[in-house]
Amino acid sequence: MDQINEALMLMGVGMGTVFLVLLLVIFCSRGLIAAINRWFPEKEVAPAVARVAAIPARTLTAITAAVNVATKGKGRVVKVERKE
Repeated sequence: MDQINEALMLMGVGMGTVFLVLLLVIFCSRGLIAAINRWFPEKEVAPAVARVAAIPARTLTAITAAVNVATKGKGRVVKVERKE
């Protein structure tokens, strides 16, 4: 019975130590994040004016037809964007 009590005590001390170390990591990382955000804030970038490039009607028709074939008529095209 003495060995079980010693084992439980060691387990409790070990788990308590791990818990305290994890709390220390959490609070230190929060402090570091707050310090970095305070001293080195992100520079705000003005949004660029998006160029609207028209997609030809034939291309949209082909895309819509491909989606209909691939989804057997259950899918639909909501938005098509051109990447540049």
